[in-house]
Amino acid sequence: MSSAAATRPAAVEYYKPPPPHKRPADAAEFLASLDETNRQLHELAQEKLGSSYFMDRCHGYKAWKKAQAAAATATGTK
Repeated sequence: MSSAAATRPAAVEYYKPPPPHKRPADAAEFLASLDETNRQLHELAQEKLGSSYFMDRCHGYKAWKKAQAAAATATGTK
């Protein structure tokens, strides 16, 4: 038996997925504005997609953010 065959391979490193992306600063306010079904869908998406989920790229978040900006402009606040 050769010494190469008798050596064991180096320890196997297991894949560790990257951590999820940080939520936007106003994520809690956005989620609070949603009905129960849509809130659960966003939480499920974050859980299942992990680091591939970006709340700030979701259509619902973009529409909410646009409505918030429009409301701030209408009231004169920013």
